[in-house]
Amino acid sequence: MPAKRKTQKEDILKASISIISHEGLNALNARKIAKKLGCSTQPLFYIYENMDVLKKDVIDEIVKIFDREVLKSETGQLEYKDIGINYIRFAKEEHELFKIMFNRKINEGAKTILETISKQTGMSNEDAKQFHLRMWLYVNGIASLAANQTVEFNDEEIIDLLKDQYVSMLLYEVKKGNVKEE
Repeated sequence: MPAKRKTQKEDILKASISIISHEGLNALNARKIAKKLGCSTQPLFYIYENMDVLKKDVIDEIVKIFDREVLKSETGQLEYKDIGINYIRFAKEEHELFKIMFNRKINEGAKTILETISKQTGMSNEDAKQFHLRMWLYVNGIASLAANQTVEFNDEEIIDLLKDQYVSMLLYEVKKGNVKEE
């Protein structure tokens, strides 16, 4: 008879994220995780001291997934528009995970975002930060609508909305003298 497969930390995280993705963070409990893994709750508490510690690890893993998805580029060269498109796509496809991310503080990915804006526009770091804040308000509004399934956007609509807003804001920055007109 083959030996039983031991439950690993990665299995617990993957099962937990799957549960949250479909039912939300409040639905996460030891019994549901154990059921998803096909085991008792004992392996969970062998690896994790309690559910609070497990949830912290799960949220840390969701942050990694979010950063990976938002900061990816289809072309290999990350552009600012990619970040907005990916952010909204993540909200649309992973609305429960997005809701967790929506209320967290700006993370390490923010540095990459600000560097991307500065590189593309020539803005100073402070101007890039202000530009991103104003753009983020717009992007987050669309993402919230998508996450809550209030409005359905296809990728073309998202790209057009973000491009129009980006160009408008960029022209405003040119007028203020923060970006050289080219």
